[in-house]
Order: sequence, then C-alpha cells, then structure tokens
Amino acid sequence: MINLLGNCKTLGIVGLAKNTGKTTTLNYLITNYQHLILGLTSIGLDGEEFDQVNFLPKPRIKVFPGMILATSTECLEQTDVSFHLIKETSFQTALGKVCIVKALTEGLIMLAGPTTNRELNQLVEMMKPYVEMIFVDGALSRMTFSAISELDGIVLATGAAFSEEMVETVLKTKHIIKTFSYELTQKKINDQSSIYIECEDGSISMNHKKYDEIKAILKQTKVKVKWLYIKGAITEKMIQMFIELRINHVELVIDDPAKLLFHHNYASVFDKLNMNVTVRQKCPLVLITVNPFRPIGKSYDPFLFETEIKALTDINVINVKHMEVNNGK
Repeated sequence: MINLLGNCKTLGIVGLAKNTGKTTTLNYLITNYQHLILGLTSIGLDGEEFDQVNFLPKPRIKVFPGMILATSTECLEQTDVSFHLIKETSFQTALGKVCIVKALTEGLIMLAGPTTNRELNQLVEMMKPYVEMIFVDGALSRMTFSAISELDGIVLATGAAFSEEMVETVLKTKHIIKTFSYELTQKKINDQSSIYIECEDGSISMNHKKYDEIKAILKQTKVKVKWLYIKGAITEKMIQMFIELRINHVELVIDDPAKLLFHHNYASVFDKLNMNVTVRQKCPLVLITVNPFRPIGKSYDPFLFETEIKALTDINVINVKHMEVNNGK
C-alpha cells in the first residue's frame, strides 16, 4: 500500500462539514494502517449510529484487536468490542470519564473524547507510549480545539454535503489548502502577548486584546508597520480594519492555521492585502479525501469533483470509495 501519511505519527481527521466523508475516511485509514499499533480518540462525540443534527444513518467507526482507544465510559458500555482497561483519566465528558483501553476484539465503537484543547493535548501524550500512530477525530468547525502542538498533520475530508454548488466546495477547499501551507515564523514573540506590533521606530506589545483597542493602536501608529502578531482568530471584521487603515504588504503572524479560517468568500479580499502570513505552530495538510455524495439533494459528478480538487494541490487526493490515488502532478 502507498504510504499516504508520510512520517506523521499523530493525525487530525477533519471534515469540511457534516457528512463530507470524515468517518468513512477514518475507517479507510484504520483499515489500511492496522499493521501498526493505532491509537484513536476524538474531540467531543463521534461514531454515533445516526447524525445528531439530521438523524441520517452514519458510518460507524470500526476498530480491530490491539488498537488503543480513548473514549468515555458510557461509549464503552454500549460497544460490542471487548477491551482491557489501561487507564481511567480525570477528563470528564457528558458521557462519563474518558478511559484509555486496548481493544481485544473487532467491532464498532462511539468516540467521546475531551472537549478542550488542553485536555486533548494531555490525552494524546498519555496515549503515545502505547501506540505507533494516533488518529484524532475532529471537525473543521472545531479546529480551534485542534491540539495543533500535538498534531503532525491534518487529513481533510471535503465533499458535496458542504454546498449544493460544487464551485463553492472547491473554493472552500482551496482556501483551507492555502491556509495550512503557511510557513513557520522566525519572529520571537512573548507568550503573554495578545498583540505585538513592530514599527519602524519601535514596538508595541499588549497582553490583552480587544478589537477596538487594536484598531486604536494601529490608527495612532504614525510610521509604517513592519510586522504584527495577533493572538486568536483573524476575523472578517479585522480584515476590514486592515483595509480601512491600509495595513498591507506586512508580515502577519498567527498562532496556527486554524486562526485564519474565515469565510472563503473573504479569501480574495484578504489576498489583495498582500500579507506575508506566518504561523507559530505549523500543521500541514497531508491528505485530502473527496466525497461527491450529498445525503439530501443532487450529488456531484464524481470524476469532475475529484479532478477539480486534484487541480488545486500536489497533496495526495483520493476518493476512499474508489481508492484512486493522486501521487502529485
């Protein structure tokens, strides 16, 4: 089998939206990497039989003997998988405490993992001594969870469930591909700073951030901004502020790629600012899977959709149903 994940050992599996094929992707990866000792957990709840929003049937998460699983006590009570308890953690979910277990038999399971970035980081560290590779099941809408510091890469499941219009799905996917390609910054930033502005005649640092305060400081700056760091998400409102204050052609430092996931319709507006974006934590996309099926409404043409996504990138792109691999252009 072709190694689709490179040297990555801890992967986040995220979907462009609900029903874009994330669980199908996860099952595909589990099946094809079961020669390794795999670890599996999630941010929040996943692997349920029916979608909790539209109540449509969902693919279940299939596990194999020897896998290390981190999920809640209630999920373990409902599974048909026999397991050995390794550790009961202190991480509490709505479905009970998170436990780390070793699967003894093959079967289906629900995943309910930590709901905070900090706890997920800690859980991944707890699992590492027992495994060779870890899959963290997540969602793009919760990418700020992302435990970016613990992830070696991201697998993105894009699909027709995102939009009735294929062009919208392609544009959103393109925006995400670009966002996760930004390079590491070389700037030194105090971890306590929420905003740092380097100007031609000095610097300004603040350890708390409010939009109005940032705008006031930038407006008062009489000399050209050389580079700036803003903690947290770069919102559409901030992009409008950059335009209004003519903040452009500078280096913008952000914490990680997830902080720049504004609406894809704003991507062209942001591009016109000619910002040199760098990140404090890099987390590359290593694989994209495509799902042309829409659970409600008209699906995409499978060949055309896959072709459009492959045209965006040199990253491996596959339709997990057909297992057609694009090994770069």
